[in-house]
Amino acid sequence: MKRTITVFVYLLLLFNPCFHSYASEHLIAPEENEYLEILSAKEDVLYHINYGGARTELDRDVEADEVEMDRAYRIYANSDLLKSRDIREALENSHYIWQVPVYVDNCTILVDITKVTSISEDIPEDAKEMLKDDLNRWTVGATYIYTTETVDYDANVTQALERAGYNSDEYTYEIVSGIPGIRYPAAIVFDMNEEPEFVIPAQKATTHAFDGEWPTAAGNDERDASPSSVLHDGTTGGMPVYYFDDVKRASDSYKKYGMGGAGLTYKAEKSFKEKAVLSVGGFTVLLLAIRIGLKKSRA
Repeated sequence: MKRTITVFVYLLLLFNPCFHSYASEHLIAPEENEYLEILSAKEDVLYHINYGGARTELDRDVEADEVEMDRAYRIYANSDLLKSRDIREALENSHYIWQVPVYVDNCTILVDITKVTSISEDIPEDAKEMLKDDLNRWTVGATYIYTTETVDYDANVTQALERAGYNSDEYTYEIVSGIPGIRYPAAIVFDMNEEPEFVIPAQKATTHAFDGEWPTAAGNDERDASPSSVLHDGTTGGMPVYYFDDVKRASDSYKKYGMGGAGLTYKAEKSFKEKAVLSVGGFTVLLLAIRIGLKKSRA
C-alpha cells in the first residue's frame, strides 16, 4: 500500500500528542447543523485532491461528481476512550473531525475536514495568525491515498461480523484510530444494549498491531474456535473479530508498560479461582518470609 499524506501547518498543530484517538459516526445527517457547512467544502476537497501532493499517486484528475460529500463520517477524538465506563457517552463528549472517502479507479482517497477550536500560546506568532483565519471553521486537512486497497470501513466491519457468524444488523459500531497500541483504524462494535462487545481492524494495516495468537469471536461463542492467524488475510470481510475486553486489557497494559512496543500482545485474563490461588500463595510466601526473618533476628 502506498500512502501519500498532505498535511498543513495548522493540522500538525491541531493533532498534538494528546489528540490520539478517533471514532466514527456513520454518514452526516441532513438535520445536523453542520450538514450544509460540510457539503460546502466540496470544492476545497476536490482542489486538495487534484493539486495537492496526493495527486502524484493518481493517473488522472478526480471529477466533481466523484466526490460525494454526503458520505462524510464523523471521527471523534479521546485518548482515554477505553478507560471510560460508558464508551458511547465518552464519544459524545469528545472532539471530532469529519472524513470524506472518495473512490476512483480502484484507489481510495480519504480527506480530513478539521476545525481549530483553540490556539495554544506556545506556538510562534506567525502560526497563530494563520490559525486565526480558520478558527472555528471547517477546513480541509490531510489527504490519504490508498492505491492497492479499497478502504471501506462499513464493508469491512459488516462482512467480518457475518463471516464470524453474527447478524450485523444486530450491532452498531464506531471507527477508532489511535487506541494505545493500535496505530490504525479499528471498529468498536456495540451490541443491542449499547455495550462494547468486539473490536475489528478496519483496514489491512490495523491487523499488524495484534501480536501472537489472539482468540477471535465465532458465532458459537467459543473464544478459541478461530485463532487470529487464520483470519489475518487482510481482504475485505477477512478481518478478525476480537473481543473488546481482550483488546482493552492489552491496550491498558501497552499504555502502562509498553509505549515503545510494536503492538498489542494477547494475555488471557486469570479466572477468579486462579487469582485467589495466587493471592493465597503470595500471602503464604509473605508469612514464610516473616517467620524466617524472625528466626534470623532471634539467632
